[in-house]
Amino acid sequence: MGLLDGLLGQVLGGAMGQERQNDGGLPGMGGIDRSPGMPGMPGGGLEQILGGLGDGAGSGMGAGGQGGLVAILLQLLQQNGGLGGLLSQFQKAGYGEQADSWVKSDHNMPINGDILSQVLGSGQLDRIAEQLGMSRGQAADEVASALPEVVDRMTPQGALPGNSDDIVNRALEILQRGGR
Repeated sequence: MGLLDGLLGQVLGGAMGQERQNDGGLPGMGGIDRSPGMPGMPGGGLEQILGGLGDGAGSGMGAGGQGGLVAILLQLLQQNGGLGGLLSQFQKAGYGEQADSWVKSDHNMPINGDILSQVLGSGQLDRIAEQLGMSRGQAADEVASALPEVVDRMTPQGALPGNSDDIVNRALEILQRGGR
């Protein structure tokens, strides 16, 4: 996990302040806390939401590396109206069942690069491919394999969190500062 562990440590720790709010949340995180998570998952809060992201995703990536895919997935959410906006795009394209499965606590239905291309369009995928240093098809497949897990981790309670944009923005800020 390397890069992601460091990123999460900063989002949860020093970059956001060490003090916890009375409700168990972290400052600026709308009550997301670090309390124990769901059975079988270590920790909670943002660690649970994003922890482990990239364990299998992006193993064959080009120049972008694992950190590149994490940043690109966060940017994808940010640039498409947040988590709700991106899920809405999947629903409008006829893939609402898949998108809904990522939010729910059950099994995540997979998508492939062709579906992602249909939903996002070639312009976004061309930019992603350039950032990762691979073909559009490879980039679409990499993002398609990781996106369900990202959405699933951002919705541990089976519903869209009200602060998902804050989580994405803070994680991107840390990545853009080079992990500092």
